[in-house]
Amino acid sequence: MFARLLASCCLFIAVSPQGWAASPRPAAAKLAVYLKTEAFQSARPLDSMKRELARLMQTAGYELEWRGPQDSHIDTDAFLGVVDLRGNCEAPPRSLSPGSTLPDMADLASTFVSDGQVLPFSWVNCGNVTKLLAPALLDQPAARADFVFGRAVGRLIAHEFYHMLLKTREHTRNGVSKPCFTAADLLTDSFEFEEAALAQLHRSAESSPGETSESVSGRSR
Repeated sequence: MFARLLASCCLFIAVSPQGWAASPRPAAAKLAVYLKTEAFQSARPLDSMKRELARLMQTAGYELEWRGPQDSHIDTDAFLGVVDLRGNCEAPPRSLSPGSTLPDMADLASTFVSDGQVLPFSWVNCGNVTKLLAPALLDQPAARADFVFGRAVGRLIAHEFYHMLLKTREHTRNGVSKPCFTAADLLTDSFEFEEAALAQLHRSAESSPGETSESVSGRSR
């Protein structure tokens, strides 16, 4: 189990070099998230995912607004990012075989790139995330497992928004925007953007939304 928890997630998804002033803090920029899910998506891990993503992006200077297929209004003041949850993003069922491990270099999440430009479209492979986290979650109570699973997905999406908002394929050395994750990174109680990433994201939040295929993938190694 220990070895499985150390399986890494490489997120291959430039960088705005200017910093941001910590005081006074500018008003949060709007980040509209158009979320696509399967009809059978469970609500509990989705709620946990939204809370973690909102928390991480708030530290980066962005206030989330959730959108769905029923929303026709377009806010031109908001950066719009599309996230597609493929499969059912929820904790693994207890019937999952312990041998259903994630193969090497399997995609967990990805953001699309076209002609060298990072696009505001990403997806999460929920089935692969389930396999990666299963060894740690199979013995957990259902409510706790769904909470931890949703929080992990929120961290993956925050990584993809780092690429979208900065229009970069580069990474920082540590934190949510580093190139490789371990399962432990997704399971730990505290996982944040490092200061260098926050500086870049705060700078991008001060720009207009308009200043923002090959895919840039998150993989398990």
